[in-house]
Amino acid sequence: MFSVEQLTTFNDLDYLIYHFILENSSKIPYMTIRELSNETHVSTATITRFAKKVGCNGFTEFKLLFKKEHKENDTMPINDISIAEAFFARAKEAEFQKKLDNVAQVLADAKMIICVGSGNSGVMAVYAARYFSSVGKFAVNVDNPMFPLNPPVSSETVFLFFSVSGEFLLKSIPLIKANEAKIVSITNSRNNPLAKLSDYNLAYYVQQENKMIDTYEYLIDMTTQIPSIYIIEALAKKMLKVMGK
Repeated sequence: MFSVEQLTTFNDLDYLIYHFILENSSKIPYMTIRELSNETHVSTATITRFAKKVGCNGFTEFKLLFKKEHKENDTMPINDISIAEAFFARAKEAEFQKKLDNVAQVLADAKMIICVGSGNSGVMAVYAARYFSSVGKFAVNVDNPMFPLNPPVSSETVFLFFSVSGEFLLKSIPLIKANEAKIVSITNSRNNPLAKLSDYNLAYYVQQENKMIDTYEYLIDMTTQIPSIYIIEALAKKMLKVMGK
């Protein structure tokens, strides 16, 4: 029920509501507008405006339509193309591009970029370090969550964190800040601990997808990394422009 055209009208608060709805789809039909307000930390008026943006008269009608559609789609696989389309629709917005410009300036001024991630986000950290290195920046990656983040850093160092949940290596943040290094995080939402502790955050808001491997009783994160790849490449190209190359 969220079309690309509707998503392009969303602001940051709308995306907070949208992200919460996708992660808590089974709860939404039974929540009051006040409960959703408390969970998302936005006003009830903002939720009402959100409902109207997606073609409903109010939150009550939204819940009914959402419950109906959720039942119809329960057995359907997540459409990665529609998820990517929704992200790129938002990425085109001037506000998101301005955030990319600001981070690109920070990266251009840095003497060292340390890209950090774990799991699939660790793969993105490796890719980012290689991509930034290929355009002439000194960049390294840390993709082992047990690795102590205590290299010699300064105010000219930028830590670039990749984390879908935003709950990654938070214990290292005080040490990084004590050395006046800058922290940039790329997360699925800005409403998480890592994003709030960062100097700059780029949130992409896509539906999270986890799958249980029954044989090993292991939950794997299958959330698309397409937004992270776009952000890495866009930052590198904008950084080159800032550096005059």
